[in-house]
Amino acid sequence: MENRFGLKDLIYSLVLSVLAVALVLLMVQGERRWNETRALREAVERQTKLLSDLERRLNAPSTPPGVPTTHAKTDSWARPGVPIITPPEWSFPSDPRSRPDFAVGGTLTELFEGRIKSITPYMANDAFSFRIVNESVCESLAALDAATLELRAGLAEAWQYDPEGRWLRVKIRDEARFSDGEPVTSEDVRFTFMDYILKREIETGPFRGDAALIERIEPITDKTVEFTFREPRFNNLRTALRNAILPAHFYKPFTPEQINASTALLMGSGPYRLETLNPDQQWKSDTPLLLVRNERYWAPTARTPPIDRLRFISVPDNGTRLIELEAGRGDMMRSTPEQHASRSADPTFAERFDSLAWTNMRSGYTILAWNGGPRRGKPTPFADARIRRAMTLALDRERINRDFYEGLCEVATGPFPKWQADPSVTPWPFDLDTAAALLDEAGWTDTNADGVRENAAGDPLAWELTYVRGSVVGERVSPYIIDQCAKIGVRVTTRVVDAATLAELRKTFDYDAIPTQWSWSDPEYDPFQTLHSSQIDGGDNWIQYRSAEADDLIEQARRTIDPKVRAGLWHRLHRRLHEDQPCTYLLNVPWTRFVSRRIENVNTYPAGLDRREWFIPSSRQ
Repeated sequence: MENRFGLKDLIYSLVLSVLAVALVLLMVQGERRWNETRALREAVERQTKLLSDLERRLNAPSTPPGVPTTHAKTDSWARPGVPIITPPEWSFPSDPRSRPDFAVGGTLTELFEGRIKSITPYMANDAFSFRIVNESVCESLAALDAATLELRAGLAEAWQYDPEGRWLRVKIRDEARFSDGEPVTSEDVRFTFMDYILKREIETGPFRGDAALIERIEPITDKTVEFTFREPRFNNLRTALRNAILPAHFYKPFTPEQINASTALLMGSGPYRLETLNPDQQWKSDTPLLLVRNERYWAPTARTPPIDRLRFISVPDNGTRLIELEAGRGDMMRSTPEQHASRSADPTFAERFDSLAWTNMRSGYTILAWNGGPRRGKPTPFADARIRRAMTLALDRERINRDFYEGLCEVATGPFPKWQADPSVTPWPFDLDTAAALLDEAGWTDTNADGVRENAAGDPLAWELTYVRGSVVGERVSPYIIDQCAKIGVRVTTRVVDAATLAELRKTFDYDAIPTQWSWSDPEYDPFQTLHSSQIDGGDNWIQYRSAEADDLIEQARRTIDPKVRAGLWHRLHRRLHEDQPCTYLLNVPWTRFVSRRIENVNTYPAGLDRREWFIPSSRQ
């Protein structure tokens, strides 16, 4: 039967087409209205927040900025008869709003030299996690002033500290909120320490050392919390006030196994947040990470960072990272010494980028970390302090600084920054003869005349240098280390691994020596976590250093409140470590950074950098 397209079919087709077009237009109009409604809602939220901030500022006490007071807005929360400390409010060290080209908005992209393993709080103990979690998303009860290193008010507005160092009572700000709008309470403080950091099932090992000083935390009211310490310690106050506070309501539903396996369970009270709080839609490890402005940030506008978004991208290869920066796909990166020397002398580069190099409380020192305990059930040569000291004497560290670090560093004598170190301790000299004599004394001789020393059992004196690809010491200095050790009859081989593998090798002590860099992180460095023997299992003493004298000095210093007496104990510890050489302390290394001149108000401070005061002029956004 023949099918024909008639007038009726044409009319039906036209009607259907008109209906389809109308439906599309209706959908477009609906989406436009939804976007307009969403934009209006966001604008209303911003205006509400601004009005709330204005009301808070108008009702705030009239104490001049930066001037500490001796009382809070009310003392009903406080213990009677104990002074109340109300620290200065946090403020920008260099206020960007005074600049004529100041603007709000834009994206800052930082290129990381290593992989971001995890941004779940306390799951990673590295600089990358710290910059994301502690500097951007989460806040502590108090904060360090970047310029003066003094404590400033954070989530806490005031506190009382027992003169004997046994307890601390804290008043939390009424206005403090997490990024989902929930208030910060005393229960969040208790949960953070007692049910998260100190919970054995949660893998927060590197952070437990100091937190273990806390015996209990008692919420007095929703906004008042009291810490009780096991014993007086100089860093009790720092431990309680400067750890990031987590929202209990967000983390409680997750099991310890889920937290341990996570890479991005992150919520805080800071000026930035993840794009989504849905754990199933969050960032995955080793992919670019974007933080956005926390529109519910509780602090006054005068404390809010101008930049809208922070992007973090891992680019482990040094050359590729510089290419990305110069191509405009990044705004800041850590430079290698060689890059710093060559680019800072290039006028064309200097027009586009600042080259920064300075020592601060978060810079640190490079080391050759010796495994002083057993490896795979057998002792390594480095269980003997004479062997460790011989390795130090075999290396010309002045030459390493000159040839591999462009002379930017200084030879290290121990783990302490210059302002904490014993000035009487001087670096071990470069001395191959004394190094050889120490090896002889320790029972390692070249009995076979083959250039390699053996012990009485005939085992060769040989060790393996394990490092992460891209390590300056590993890739560039290792040939020099191999040559120097060969001169005294020691055979050295190398092993290159990725960061995840290295972390596992440290955890299982399956290595001989690892070149790495440790940072100080505080105005007064506490070596308990890395050098006390109690921290070999579950802490950061993966070099397996054991010394009864060092343990005793660390414990004495931590219990000493008087800073002058404590300084003398740190000096004695410095001398002990100088003799023992649990690590070969190579160089004190300054921070080096390239920062795009697209970013304004970039300043260097004793605490490092303060990105919260940076801004991007409108013309460069």
